[in-house]
Amino acid sequence: MKNKTYLKASLREIAYSKGRFIAIILIILLGTMLFVGIKAAGPILNSSASRYVKEHNLSDLQVVSTGGLTEDDITQAEKISDAQVEAGYQFFYADPDKNEVVQVFSYDSDQKQNQLIVTEGRLPKEKQEIVLDSQAENDGYQIGDAYEIKDSDQLTDERYQIVGFVNSPMFISSGERGLSNVGNGQVSYFAYVPKEQFTSEVYGILYLTFANTQGLETYGSAYEDTMEENREEIEKLFADRPQERLTEIRQDAQEQLDPEKAKVEDGLAELEQAENQLQQQQAFASRLPAEQQAQLAAAEEEITENRQQLTDAQEEIAEQEQILADLKEPSYSFHRRADNPGFQEYGDLSERIAAIANVFPVFFFFIAALITFTTMTRMVEENRREIGTLKALGYSKFEISKKYFIYALSAAAIGIVLGSVIGTEVLPRIIFVLSSDRYNFSQVHIYYLARPIIQASIAFVLASLGSALLVLMKDLREKPAQLLQPKAPKPGKRIFLEYIKPLWSRLSFNQKVSYRNLLRYKSRMVMAIIGISGCAGLMVAGVGLKDSLSSVTDKQFGPIIDYQGIVTLSDEADNLAEREAVETIFDREDPVTAFLPSYNESVEIRQSGQGTQQLTMMVPEKAEAFSDYVHLNNLDDQEVALDDDGAAITEKAAELFGLNVGDKVTVYDSEQRPLQVEISHIVENYLGNFLYLSQDYYQEVRGEEYQPNAYFLRTETMSEDQENQLSEDLLASDRVVNTSFVSQQIEAQEDSMANLDAIVLIFVVLSGLLAFVVLYNLTNINVSERIRELSTIKVLGFFDKEVTMYIFRENIIFTLLGIVAGYGVGIVLTAFILRQASMENVIFPLVIHWTAYVVSGGLTIVFTLIVMAVTHVKLKHINMIDALKSNE
Repeated sequence: MKNKTYLKASLREIAYSKGRFIAIILIILLGTMLFVGIKAAGPILNSSASRYVKEHNLSDLQVVSTGGLTEDDITQAEKISDAQVEAGYQFFYADPDKNEVVQVFSYDSDQKQNQLIVTEGRLPKEKQEIVLDSQAENDGYQIGDAYEIKDSDQLTDERYQIVGFVNSPMFISSGERGLSNVGNGQVSYFAYVPKEQFTSEVYGILYLTFANTQGLETYGSAYEDTMEENREEIEKLFADRPQERLTEIRQDAQEQLDPEKAKVEDGLAELEQAENQLQQQQAFASRLPAEQQAQLAAAEEEITENRQQLTDAQEEIAEQEQILADLKEPSYSFHRRADNPGFQEYGDLSERIAAIANVFPVFFFFIAALITFTTMTRMVEENRREIGTLKALGYSKFEISKKYFIYALSAAAIGIVLGSVIGTEVLPRIIFVLSSDRYNFSQVHIYYLARPIIQASIAFVLASLGSALLVLMKDLREKPAQLLQPKAPKPGKRIFLEYIKPLWSRLSFNQKVSYRNLLRYKSRMVMAIIGISGCAGLMVAGVGLKDSLSSVTDKQFGPIIDYQGIVTLSDEADNLAEREAVETIFDREDPVTAFLPSYNESVEIRQSGQGTQQLTMMVPEKAEAFSDYVHLNNLDDQEVALDDDGAAITEKAAELFGLNVGDKVTVYDSEQRPLQVEISHIVENYLGNFLYLSQDYYQEVRGEEYQPNAYFLRTETMSEDQENQLSEDLLASDRVVNTSFVSQQIEAQEDSMANLDAIVLIFVVLSGLLAFVVLYNLTNINVSERIRELSTIKVLGFFDKEVTMYIFRENIIFTLLGIVAGYGVGIVLTAFILRQASMENVIFPLVIHWTAYVVSGGLTIVFTLIVMAVTHVKLKHINMIDALKSNE
């Protein structure tokens, strides 16, 4: 009966202190929700992507070749055990009238890989039907419209009917469609035409799916490692195919030329016989009648004309044979999922979330646990007399402790359960919904991660129950008589302001009391400042994180990269005359103000214990002019120039491989040829990894003649239409394969950073809520601890506003000190998060704009005012008689 009664009393404690109980639940809920939700967001987003690509059977690898793909290539690919191989057609089509570039694929109803997702209409059933990318619908295309592809070299028909709009798992981004070597260089959308419409004798693409990747998360390290092994295996199998394919092309072409060549030779032989006969007849022409002489003259003209035609055909055949002789080996490319447009960007989003989740929620979690600890500690201390009474009545230590166990565990359990459920179910969905307009995923797959839930449970149970146990262990060792007596209030002390006589003498009585109380209760002051500064710092970090991530483009483009475009030349444009023809185009294009030839190539650095990294090697033709296009500054922010003693490497690559000035490093070009260079400068860079060499140093270490293959362009500010027109003009010359503009890189980077807007919004909102709950809880604790003191001054005649200001004045000081300290916390926290979120090819600078401080300080002050308004109402209704009753 005794225990039953005590249990009821324990439950009544919850009812009597609803505000405190709810505050503890909210603090634990917010801490758990952010910690569990953000920890789960990255894995859930990745898992959702894996389910999507698995459901639609996205190929693991795509093989393309500049020489087309044959049955021999398919046979070679099928040598890989348990590899599913499918062949298809593809080509790029530029519509000059609409300024569009379309990537046209073949559609086969029996194709198992890369299954299309119909968003409207249906898939093709007849050979003159076509489906378009769902993005094409935004350009005004509708089901039932006629659609023309005027490319007789690729397709049987030109005119098709649109029967549907689709998404493809190869293009998970809702906007990015990749690059092309026709038109303006940017793919607008894709289209699928029935396979039987294609006229090419060779395939355009091979799709491969591997059995050893089934069941692996597409963004997981296990999948990446497995695919790296698969790629290496298929590259070995195809190592001889470029030479074999070149031989096949030459043989096929020669087989077509030989009959024509034989026909021409036979024609020349017959013509020679006819000429001999004509010459014999012309010997007696003077004796022949005029009519026959005219016939001989006509025959001679005909023979001459035929000889000219046969000679022209012979020269043309010779030219084609020379072209075949000069033909270079076709290149084979092996594209993994990460190479698909938008695929890696989505993975980077998850990686950034995961990196942020290792810092921000943990700090948030720490503040929540600290406040929970403080609240529970104060609660137990307030119940000293009750504990003493129960001890005097013969209750055991365990029986006395049960009440606090129930209280702490109830609050922790409710907060943890609600926080885990809301965090897992809501936060990933919010992130997904706010990012869904950039990706084609239809839904997010939610599942619960045990690890963060267990971590949150342990931490908050320790914070709530552990704090109660710590105080109980101390109090239960005391005798009932000691516990029944209230603790003596802390004695007042002179504070440092009192020694500043001119200032102290000008303060009112109430102000003096407030300032003395601040230092009288130091632990309360420290906890308040820590709680407020932690929340303010979290809000600064939330907004500052967005500022820093968004500032990459501002730091990279302009201060470092000062060109507006790069023009990549075709393999055929390998002589001075061809380059001069391209430069002629630059000279006549109004937006182009300057250009600089360069040799650009993608190279690799390998090192044991460190993953292979790709760098872009740039070798400008004139090192002294390069500073107008790329500003090279060392890590001391001093400008440096390319020299003939070594190469300049960007800082992130140097950091990854532990390189210092004077070190030598070996890089491998696209043909895997080694190139050893000495590092003469480590230069500032934020986006990408680069290696810069002067022309003379490149020729020294390479041992071959320098040959530019690209141009840096400086232009006036151009609109998108102007960029497209310039790109079209360059591609139309057949000497250029691609033109990339810096504006496109900036747009892509900003879109990538915009994916984190949802994360920043969540951080700021939840940090603000935590700040509000912390302020409310600390103020309540302050009021409940000093209820007798506040009642006393009310009895002495203080007005309601003066009583409120008694507390409010202290809170304002706590808040201001907490905000200032929070700014420092926010800067340190942001810097730490950025180091954790740093990627292999991106450095995030620490940039926090004034708006972050305004948002953080402003919200904290607003929350303080709201809390004090609520507190004012509560203080007005204090029952002074009850508060001042004493049992001593």
